[in-house]
Amino acid sequence: LRLELELERLRLDRANRAQQDSQHKQELELMEDVWRGEAQDLLTQIAQLQEENKALVDNLSPKSLTITQEEILRQEAGMSERERQVMKKLKEVVDKQRDELRAKDRELTLKNQDVEALQQQLNRLMKINHDLRHKVTVMDAQGRALIEQKAELEALLQTREQETGKLRAEAGKSRDKSPRQPAHNQEEKGKVNKLLFFPSFEDDRREYFLAEALSEEDFLDSEPVVVDVNDTSRPRFTLQELRDVLHERNELKAKVFVLQEELAYYKSEEAEEENAPFSPPSPALQQKPAAQPESSIRRLFSLFSRDKRAESRLRLQGSAGTWDVFDHREGTPPEQGEEALKDL
Repeated sequence: LRLELELERLRLDRANRAQQDSQHKQELELMEDVWRGEAQDLLTQIAQLQEENKALVDNLSPKSLTITQEEILRQEAGMSERERQVMKKLKEVVDKQRDELRAKDRELTLKNQDVEALQQQLNRLMKINHDLRHKVTVMDAQGRALIEQKAELEALLQTREQETGKLRAEAGKSRDKSPRQPAHNQEEKGKVNKLLFFPSFEDDRREYFLAEALSEEDFLDSEPVVVDVNDTSRPRFTLQELRDVLHERNELKAKVFVLQEELAYYKSEEAEEENAPFSPPSPALQQKPAAQPESSIRRLFSLFSRDKRAESRLRLQGSAGTWDVFDHREGTPPEQGEEALKDL
């Protein structure tokens, strides 16, 4: 807006200067006409005086003729000198006015160049503003999409938690009704620990995930139970299905955390762009940004994906319901998980 006002002011100045120049030209033309008229009158008077002098010379005697001729020559010399002075003054005034007009023309040319430069700069600023508005619109759309995806994942996570609660309740009922086998308890507990202990995604939620995994272990560490087929309250899910549900819930939590990180990043970037002062675009800004390094969250997520593929190798052995649990150390090196936790 300030540039537009400056441009309008320059245009008005240029119009005023052009009007003043035209007025100066008209005044000069009027002055030249007046001077020409005066010079013509003087020439007419000179001609009349010369005719009168000739008539007087003809009427004079020969003695006075020589004196009269000398006087005429003196008068002509005086008139010519006065005319020269008048013409010289007129010429000086005309030259001065011409120099002023040339200076005004040069100044007007410079002002026109300044106006054109400001117009080009205004066009560039409008283009940059349009690009920034488009970028903000795209980022808003991405932010809304991330918020919707986060809401969907939270809803899915809540559903999974409800299903897990139902499974916990059914497992608790079956545990209360079944006898315990202490010898098999420790072995099954160790297997469940291998499946349910995952690295945390946030430093402040690490203890929460560990406590939750241990609480889920309490209803899975019971010995193989003898299920009555006619019992209506018998468990409807196998141990592998329950483990799959818990693992899927942890993956959904990881996705929600990653989406929260991305949303916070986009919001901070938008706030920086709004608060940053304007500067003309540099070539470095027009280049494509470099690829971001893989975060520790994504590495943990990839480890969980490999754990999910490893769990598919679990096999059911025997009619007693014992499980052959695949050791995670064979599929995923422990150093990678520890390194990711250190990065967090």
